[in-house]
Amino acid sequence: MITTMKKIFFIALFSLCMASATNAQGKYKKPQDMTTVQEEKPRRGLFDKDKTPIDKKYLEGACPMVGNKIVWQKYFYADDKTAKEIYDIMLKFLQKMTKEEGQTKKSDVAAVNEEEYQIGARFVEKMVFQNSALSLDQAVFSYQLLVYCIDGRCEVVMKNMNYIYEADRDGGGQFPAEDMLADDIALNKKKDGFHIGGYKKFRMKTIDRKDEIFTKISRALKQSGNGNGQNNDTSTWE
Repeated sequence: MITTMKKIFFIALFSLCMASATNAQGKYKKPQDMTTVQEEKPRRGLFDKDKTPIDKKYLEGACPMVGNKIVWQKYFYADDKTAKEIYDIMLKFLQKMTKEEGQTKKSDVAAVNEEEYQIGARFVEKMVFQNSALSLDQAVFSYQLLVYCIDGRCEVVMKNMNYIYEADRDGGGQFPAEDMLADDIALNKKKDGFHIGGYKKFRMKTIDRKDEIFTKISRALKQSGNGNGQNNDTSTWE
């Protein structure tokens, strides 16, 4: 059984490994309001201004807050595998992920604990919102993945997310996810649609990226044996 104290110790160790990279990027700047059009028309409920239905997975509760941080956690089950086997699969998966297209040289598996079967990785990657012949709209997205393995399952935590966006323009800079994705910031008062402005693309793209990573992890465990693929999302972890 993975204890709370062991997790806290590992997180503290991993944070120290990441401190130099974070300091090099500079302090966060509070983003200016990206809203460019005032919402004057009646709200469309689960529809955006182009009347396209909004998937509820992007709406209220999609970006859970743990304390003052947005944290995603998921358990992945592989009943036929030991903690060591799951650890080896996940270490190989994360190392391969750092080399994928869109990753930068700063992406790295930064901390491992072979005795407790724990892994900490930092990813710094390109997040493309729009790419056309006339324009390229993208941000640099960074986050941590923490993995805790025990017999039959592993726990994956995605946290400490931030963006560098239009750093060379007024209003641009480095922004923590909490200033971009939180329900009270990205959604309207009824929490059934988005504020009109720039936060929508960050929230949707980040949720999609999280889903993509978790799907790939589930697939990696299944392809490496007879894991049943069951998983549970929770908004808190201990």
